[in-house]
Amino acid sequence: MALYVNKEYYLDTFKGTIPENEIEKYLKLAQNKIDRITLNRIVGIGFENLTEFQKEKVREAICYQADYIKENGYNDEDNNNISSYSVLDISVNVKDLSEESKTKAKKECMSEIAYDAIIQTGLTSRNWRFNG
Repeated sequence: MALYVNKEYYLDTFKGTIPENEIEKYLKLAQNKIDRITLNRIVGIGFENLTEFQKEKVREAICYQADYIKENGYNDEDNNNISSYSVLDISVNVKDLSEESKTKAKKECMSEIAYDAIIQTGLTSRNWRFNG
């Protein structure tokens, strides 16, 4: 799989903070998330066939998502979205979910900044069509 964002872009342009020996791992995970949220449209048409605006927004989304995954895990593995659970006579309550936590980005386990960037590309729209 060819990455849409390379280590140099992440470090030099985005000014990311993931340790250099881990960047590629997190960029791959972030790209997987972006490809999923765009229904693999980027894979289908090819990254190079996107407009310059779309390319930049995809790169931006991947970088923010890589940082988010480094901090929170790929699918919110620490179960931050569980509000409570019980086992036999033991009950545990975790933080209450606010309205902000119910956003589409949170449901997708995505950085809200990454989600906002990818939405701007039009690649998530149900009515999206490739005009290339």
